[in-house]
Amino acid sequence: MDSYRPKLALFAAIASLVIAGGCTGFFVSPTLTSISITPNPVSVTAGQTQPLVATGANNDGSSSNVTGQATWTSSDTNSTFIKLSRTGVVTGIQNTTTPITVTATFKGISGTDSVTVGAQAVTVTCSNCTNGNSISISSGISPTISSNVAANWTSSNSTIISVSGTNTTTPTATLGGTTGSVTITATATSGGGSGTLQITVQ
Repeated sequence: MDSYRPKLALFAAIASLVIAGGCTGFFVSPTLTSISITPNPVSVTAGQTQPLVATGANNDGSSSNVTGQATWTSSDTNSTFIKLSRTGVVTGIQNTTTPITVTATFKGISGTDSVTVGAQAVTVTCSNCTNGNSISISSGISPTISSNVAANWTSSNSTIISVSGTNTTTPTATLGGTTGSVTITATATSGGGSGTLQITVQ
């Protein structure tokens, strides 16, 4: 009867190894199945920055922030309209006519986002418009400013809007990329009239 005890002990040891080996399956790392980017879609203005966040979803229902681990790419390969950093920060450069696709890739899985660059929000008032002169402006990366008489043009802050033009009704204006208030002044080259635009770029 005692001769069976070593065999029984050996069987018990083997059974323990089999059970322990079978349990290793419960400790397998989760597998990445998809990546989403937020916010989505994104709309920025020229000079504005927007950090993006890439979130990875796993097959076990868990999720994790993979923003810093992902490789970020843009369909705007020449950085004409946006600048995209290696950490997923978008900076608007100039207005887009079609959305730009931004992609975050990690472990062979990719997620996409749609980015557009829109016109700056511009508020315009006109004061000191004398002798029937008038000045108007339309928003955009290169605002169109005009008057009904030839004038010389100046800007009080070129980092907000720069303007240049001598004896012209249509000076060249460009948004500088910063926000704030600026005064555009037009002085007529004949008749002594002048006009100012108080512009706020937000």
